[in-house]
Amino acid sequence: MTQFAAAVQDWSKSLRLLPLWTNLALEDLRDRYRRTALGLTWIFTSFALFVGVKVFVFGQLTRVPAAEFGIYVTLGFGLWSYVNAMVVDACTAYMHSRPWILGTSTPYPVFLLQTVFRNWVAFALILLVMIASLAWKTTPWTWGSLTAIPALAVYVLSSLWLGAIFAPLCARYRDLYHTVQTSMRLIFFATPILWMPSTSGRLALLAHLNPIAHFIAIVREPLMYNRIPYESWLVVLAINAAGLVIGAVVYATTRKHVAHWV
Repeated sequence: MTQFAAAVQDWSKSLRLLPLWTNLALEDLRDRYRRTALGLTWIFTSFALFVGVKVFVFGQLTRVPAAEFGIYVTLGFGLWSYVNAMVVDACTAYMHSRPWILGTSTPYPVFLLQTVFRNWVAFALILLVMIASLAWKTTPWTWGSLTAIPALAVYVLSSLWLGAIFAPLCARYRDLYHTVQTSMRLIFFATPILWMPSTSGRLALLAHLNPIAHFIAIVREPLMYNRIPYESWLVVLAINAAGLVIGAVVYATTRKHVAHWV
């Protein structure tokens, strides 16, 4: 059996093990908030408070109407929270599953799917705050707003190849995890979340060159302005096409070595 055929078999088998990776993901979340009074509600409570402070502080530095800026920050930071969590957790997907990898014959995509599902459960709670913020939307709703739904589906696809690439490479090269984590902290300030590209020519150029800004735009633009950002869609689809190819190659060529690296 070729490497790619074995990789396809791994993914096919893992998708059929849905109860396993969903329960592993939920157990992760239960462990994280075990013995807390608020439990999982800490996710959207802390997010809502964090966004409220950001809007209050940074809203003083912009001439944009308070309602518009509040929605802009809430949607942007919510989407960023998922992207950042998924990138960082993708790096540690195999390392956190070390006992399973060494002690069972579970196919490795199970641990990638576990990571994706865990982050989507958390993101679903953040979505509640994001949806609530749209109550202050001043522009009328149009059919264009519905393009935010396939945009979120693209996030799922991106999460899978991110895990396929970063999980084995970070297990092999441990410094890569810290590099990615530090880079994401810096990229946050280069992403239009607390600032708007329209306020400065240099910031507009920075947003144009930042791929994460395009991922945020395909969801935020339709919801806020009923606008479909075609250029951002082209960038996102191109990144996903390249990511799927690279992810398939990396997974197929590293799957035999993961147990030695974790």
